Amino acid sequence: MEIIQDLGAFVKGIPWWVYIVFIYLVNLGIKAMRPRTVSISRVVILPVFFVAWSFYGLYVKLLLGLFSLIPLWFICVALGTYCGIKEVQSWRYQSDHRKGMITIPGNYSTLVLVLVIFGLKFFWGSMYATLPEIPVWVYFVDSMTSGFVSGFFVGRAAILFRRYLKCK
Repeated sequence: MEIIQDLGAFVKGIPWWVYIVFIYLVNLGIKAMRPRTVSISRVVILPVFFVAWSFYGLYVKLLLGLFSLIPLWFICVALGTYCGIKEVQSWRYQSDHRKGMITIPGNYSTLVLVLVIFGLKFFWGSMYATLPEIPVWVYFVDSMTSGFVSGFFVGRAAILFRRYLKCK
């Protein structure tokens, strides 16, 4: 019974906008399961957003004096980029250069990614908000996952953008 009360208190403490973000991300992931046509600028904007968000998180941690995160973050970005490239290398797509659009195949990876990202960010945010003192490992793992995810989206976008330009 106590666990249910604790869970209820936890859910009540979640800001309202978190639910909206969750619904939006799930909707985005479900749409990605079907082939879709998106603008090439949208393909590029998403990774820029993730890199900026990740870099800001790194910057905040650097203000705490955790400078050893810098090479670790770059390694995780590079690893994520490699994995993102590997994921989309075999994708078949169509591009419409007149409209600046690209049609990409449906896949489950976007849904899985957004749910994992949301879950991790929610977990880290909960830890930052509730723990009186944050263990150093939390900052490291948060930066590593953030760097990897950013790199993953960069790798996917780089391949799609490169192939889009090549097909002109």
